[in-house]
Amino acid sequence: MREQLENSERNRRIRAQKNSDKNVEEKVCSMYQMMIIDDEPVVREGLKHLLPWEEYQFQIVAEGIDGNDGLTKVLEYQPDLVLVDVKMPGMNGLELIKKAKESGYEGIFLLLTGYSDFEFAKTAISLGVRAYLLKPIDEEELGEIIETVVKELDEKHKENDVIRLKEESARREMLRRLLLYSEKKEVLHEQMKYYESEFSYPVFCVAILNEKTKKGSAFISYPSDEKLKQMLKDIEGTEYVSMEESWVLICKGHSYEYFLKRLLANNERVKNLYKEEYFISMGHDVAHWEDLHYSYESARMLSGYRFLYHTENAISIKALEQEQHGGMSEPYDGLCSLIEIGDLEGIEKILHNVEGYCKAKLFTEPEAKIYLTHQMIKLKMMLEERYDEKKKEFPDFEELTAKVKNGESLYEILEEIKHYANEVSHIVGASGADNVVKRVSAYLEKNYHKDIKLEAIAKMFNYNSAYLGKVFKKEMGESFNNVLDHIRIENAKKLLSETDLKVYQVSERIGYSNIDYFYAKFKRYVGVSPKEYKKVVPQIIQPASPVPDRNVSKV
Repeated sequence: MREQLENSERNRRIRAQKNSDKNVEEKVCSMYQMMIIDDEPVVREGLKHLLPWEEYQFQIVAEGIDGNDGLTKVLEYQPDLVLVDVKMPGMNGLELIKKAKESGYEGIFLLLTGYSDFEFAKTAISLGVRAYLLKPIDEEELGEIIETVVKELDEKHKENDVIRLKEESARREMLRRLLLYSEKKEVLHEQMKYYESEFSYPVFCVAILNEKTKKGSAFISYPSDEKLKQMLKDIEGTEYVSMEESWVLICKGHSYEYFLKRLLANNERVKNLYKEEYFISMGHDVAHWEDLHYSYESARMLSGYRFLYHTENAISIKALEQEQHGGMSEPYDGLCSLIEIGDLEGIEKILHNVEGYCKAKLFTEPEAKIYLTHQMIKLKMMLEERYDEKKKEFPDFEELTAKVKNGESLYEILEEIKHYANEVSHIVGASGADNVVKRVSAYLEKNYHKDIKLEAIAKMFNYNSAYLGKVFKKEMGESFNNVLDHIRIENAKKLLSETDLKVYQVSERIGYSNIDYFYAKFKRYVGVSPKEYKKVVPQIIQPASPVPDRNVSKV
């Protein structure tokens, strides 16, 4: 053994040179496990260094100091290969092999022995021993045997992989049938028992994952296995299966709100790692596994609305309920007027309402696009009728309709419409004095509560303040300050009659920081003080002078 140790390094270098030309990618398993059992420490140490075991894909996980110790460790570690001496105190190698096999061990044994007779060989073969080597061990012979063992383990590993894949495929098919409820309850229950799928939970729900990354005009449907693992990180009790080019997740033991919260957190992790994220369609809770198909159908239906909810990353029944409470009035009313007066904030607000309207109506993608196109055509006709001399300067409408048609989400389309409306607003905004007065008046109606000065308004609308003051008075019949006072007083009357606000609170709400100034203005225009007005019936009090017609069109 000592002579063998002296030559081992030289032989290792020779084998390393031979193995350098092999393609390591052909190896199925990166590392197998082995044990050495011998009662002589020097033999165990010699075997550990006799071959470069890692080059043969083996890792020594344990050593046995005799037969009893070796058997215990074989059954504990379940190594792929065991090198065992025959002659040991207490329990010899052949007895160890027999008892290990009887206990269910299925690994490979190589016997080390000083015996060489027929009866011994016969017994070893009957126990399934792969080979036996006579001491002292020949290094080259051992190396050749180990290479054969590695090939055998690789083939076994391949076969096990195929079996696992077939079993996994069958298990996934069982989950598909469960979600579709395409078998009788009793049949599904038997299949779940066979595949050891635990479904004894008080609540279940289903989610569908679709990638949000764009390719052309389509959604990429399939998250990769690695990204799917990130999406399910730290979420216990989750099964998954591929259906209709999407990942379907089955959550066991948690409500859909909890599941959705965890998925959204993991979605953020995926976004940070891969610069991509997923759209989550969340089905509702069910109390029994046999009702899972209802949650799946719910998630599948909601998945069809990802066009509407693209920016939210997820949709659930709760989201739809919130939209239904948001009102259903026609949101496009007044858009033309806002474009005329250059109220960009108002334009954005209306388009935000359009988004809510489409969601509340549960428009499909085609329905939403038809609705938006129809509304834009009406808007175009109205603007061209009013600004015939300017219509040639308007942005290309055909280009806008193409963007509506090809848009991948409601949000994206509304951004294009907003851009179009803002451009048109800029063009018609220079259409003369009448139009700038409309725009200024509309601004006052909306922002009367702010600290407003003519100089600041003139700068905002790119006019000289003196010129704007003259134009404003000519068109309105009242000075800028008088019109602002009228607007504020009208709103003060409304607050005094319809709310429980104190007089000083009303004064602040409408833009008068000095309450004495408010008292004076109110009595001048209404005829009584704010306190007196609050005491009497508002309907019988008429303003001292009517609010001038501000000529703001209602389109």
